Amino acid sequence: MNHKVLALLTVWSLLSADALAQNSAPTLQGTWKYLRNFTFVQVDESNRAFQCRIMPDLHVLFSTGLIGEGGAIEWAPVRFFSLYGKEFVPSGMDWGTGSIELRNRVMFMTAITPSGAGTERLEFDKVPELPVMCTYYLETAFE
Repeated sequence: MNHKVLALLTVWSLLSADALAQNSAPTLQGTWKYLRNFTFVQVDESNRAFQCRIMPDLHVLFSTGLIGEGGAIEWAPVRFFSLYGKEFVPSGMDWGTGSIELRNRVMFMTAITPSGAGTERLEFDKVPELPVMCTYYLETAFE
């Protein structure tokens, strides 16, 4: 096959694949990672959300919620586990009410700041899967 024809076919296939990907409707379902630290949100087909934060000392915080009308979400009480899996009850943290929205394949979540003195808007990118530490807690999160 001629090199020019092969090059044209390659370019055409790349452009076609990109166009198909752009035509598929973006969805909140899937796993998302906050850009600045190890905070993950997984949304299932029932709009249940699981938020998992892996702290620098490898402690894990997580909460669950249901995404409702307009993207509103009320987070359940936060559960805190030490590196060795010991749960501290109560955790003393409350993520309260927030919102989740999808814009141009980027998920934005409005949440209470760590100080509790207001809200912040966090930006998440889609990732293939949760880290193993979060997957471990996901198995019991909705029980």
